Amino acid sequence: KMMPSLATWLSGQLGLFQTHASCDLVAACAGLPYGIAEAVRLLQEVERPVLLVCGEKFSDKIGTVRTSRMIFGDGAAALVVAPAPPGVAPDIEWVQTYASGPMSEVDSIIWPNPEFDNNITVYGPQVIALVRRYLTQMIDELRGLPRPDGATGSLLDAVDLIVPHQANKTMVLDLATAAGVGPERLYFDIERVGNTSSASIPIAIQDAVREGVIDRPMRVFSPGFGAGAVAGYVVARIDPAIVAT
Repeated sequence: KMMPSLATWLSGQLGLFQTHASCDLVAACAGLPYGIAEAVRLLQEVERPVLLVCGEKFSDKIGTVRTSRMIFGDGAAALVVAPAPPGVAPDIEWVQTYASGPMSEVDSIIWPNPEFDNNITVYGPQVIALVRRYLTQMIDELRGLPRPDGATGSLLDAVDLIVPHQANKTMVLDLATAAGVGPERLYFDIERVGNTSSASIPIAIQDAVREGVIDRPMRVFSPGFGAGAVAGYVVARIDPAIVAT
């Protein structure tokens, strides 16, 4: 349904009598960085925890065109973004978002349109070109940012693990390698979970914790890119002790 927003409906289901704001944010595969960016902005106005929920259902929208079929999955994840205690460095160290309006037809779902609803079509070559552009830009930006601890090197050097949007493992590995980032630094769970759009990054982070890949507080770089075309990334310290498994 179009109204009320899913966020408002969820607030009611959770028994939240009143919140500062409840709204939906449509950013598809870049949903996590977009959501965190908005949560950080809200925290600058109202110092109250923000519940960020990433949820997708694609099982009823898988296309039948072989050349553009995607490995979609249904999934949801949630996290709470709260103010850091006084004197404590924030866990969210850097967040950036992008949008490219002229490319809005590259990866899109027209709705409502019953004839199209079960036939998602993705323009693969154009999507790869966009991901190359965005991922290269993100990595270049991190190379130009200083390490948070003040040590020699860049923010990219300080990243312990890269957990990208789980869109296409081969594509992301090839583009990351071309940008000078080795495959050993990236984590994937797409072979088990599929592409769950906005939920893919938080689900992958949870899986990395559950598998012991994130076995201590680690600095994680998570880039996302998709429909719109939109993109974004977040660099955050992830403590496995506070991740539900």
